[in-house]
Amino acid sequence: MKPARKLTLRFVSYFIVFYLLIISGFVISLVSFGIFINKRVGDNIHVMTSYEIKDDAVVEKGASIKIADYLVKRANENAGQLYLFDQSMNIVDYTGDICELCGMTDSEVLNLKRLGMHTWEIPDYYLLFLPISPVQSIIEDSLQGWEEKGEIPSELLPRIQDKKASIEIYNEQWDRVEVIGERYKKLNKPQLLEEKYDIFEHAELIQSAALENGSTLVVRMPNPSYKPFEEPFNKAMLLFISTFFGGHIILLIGVIFLSISISRQFVRPLVYVLSRIDRLTQFDYSEVSDKNIHHQKTGKLKKKFKLFQPVDESLNHLSERLSFNERQIKQAEQLREEWITGLSHDLKTPLSSIYGYSTMLASEDYNWSMEEMRIFASTMQEKATYMDALIQDLTYTYQLKNKAIQLEKVLIPLASWLPKFVDEQVSVNVYGDVMLEADELLLKRILDNLITNAKKYTPKGTKVMVDAQQINKSVVMTITDQGPGIPQEELDNLFERYYRGTNTTDDTTGTGLGLAITKQLIDLHNGSISVRTDSDGTVFVLTFQCQSL
Repeated sequence: MKPARKLTLRFVSYFIVFYLLIISGFVISLVSFGIFINKRVGDNIHVMTSYEIKDDAVVEKGASIKIADYLVKRANENAGQLYLFDQSMNIVDYTGDICELCGMTDSEVLNLKRLGMHTWEIPDYYLLFLPISPVQSIIEDSLQGWEEKGEIPSELLPRIQDKKASIEIYNEQWDRVEVIGERYKKLNKPQLLEEKYDIFEHAELIQSAALENGSTLVVRMPNPSYKPFEEPFNKAMLLFISTFFGGHIILLIGVIFLSISISRQFVRPLVYVLSRIDRLTQFDYSEVSDKNIHHQKTGKLKKKFKLFQPVDESLNHLSERLSFNERQIKQAEQLREEWITGLSHDLKTPLSSIYGYSTMLASEDYNWSMEEMRIFASTMQEKATYMDALIQDLTYTYQLKNKAIQLEKVLIPLASWLPKFVDEQVSVNVYGDVMLEADELLLKRILDNLITNAKKYTPKGTKVMVDAQQINKSVVMTITDQGPGIPQEELDNLFERYYRGTNTTDDTTGTGLGLAITKQLIDLHNGSISVRTDSDGTVFVLTFQCQSL
């Protein structure tokens, strides 16, 4: 996979994790809030729907049909009873200890009206919720005793005390004239008008009945099913706020760790790359190892930074290349200085001779003979000829460098062409019918340069051997001398422009550009030249692509 795609996928994965953290925190907050709200609303049987219970309202227990346990529990929490009817209005099951509707006729059940009653239609059955107020039995017994004896029955007192209930008598002027049981704050008359069926909403259960003397009997007791909405709502809000801020704190911590991870995996390598580039700008090409991103033993990038492996390798290659180029530039600078020094020396030497002899000829203090003037003129001509050859060779080598020389290739039969170089010091051997496609004039110059150079350094009485043969698809020619060999420091620069291993004062028959021109001419023919040398002599090996007849 390409580095750019890897980097994109890595960033996408990080931001997906970040997005999932946000969604998770939001969902946790909503779920927590919903659980509390559902717990409060879910206990209220008055908000229950047929659709909600149609599949699990009844269960089969042996041969009988029973109301589901969770509905039995919910009926008890709502201070009432559930009755299960079939399509014929037969009671199939009920909750609680007493079946209040079992003795009623169908018409009586249908005409029953009680505050808080609810019915639900489910498959094959009907459910009826019948509220039963805890104070109902107390007020009924109180009224019966009042009507019979004119007072509250004493046997009610244990029940009243057990339920922390209160029986109060209010006269026509709504003065509280009697209290039996717990003593609560006096009621206002309008409070009796409230019809309350939501058993969870009210802290106190109140029921009243009018007496024959115009007084009002009121029964009051604490509501055992009291679950005020505000309390769970406040708890839910508190939990929601706690979860919200807690989730955001966790999210913040996650973002911090995610940022640190991104920093470690992206910022740190980028800082390392920038530092490497800065070192390169300061010409520092040494290898750098950062212990935070490299293994100390192997020096390779750690696994989590493998994404930057191509960048690190490219920087290493760039450092090596720049270091190599700098060495080459320094070497070229040194060669250029040596080249200029040698060229200046070789130009200065003949110019000095020309200037000296011309000064002598122009002097009026001497009368030179004709023979002496001819010697002076001959020397000046020789030096001028050398300078002209040097300038021509310089011009020619730059023409070769800029590819301004055009080849006129022809097929040259080396077996009949090479013997023209034979003399008392040169011997030629051609193995087979070797044909070479080359520019004849330029090939002659190549061989002239190499043979002349070999003859120059070959001791008298020894031969320069020129051999030619075809090897596979190449023509190989060798020029071998028996000279003292070439020192290594001179061999490295042998084909540089204007480089001579000997001092120009020793021999002025060359311009110092012969071998440089030779290599350029061979390169122009898409050939190659190499040198082998030792104390027994030097061998120049020329290789060209051949073309056989």
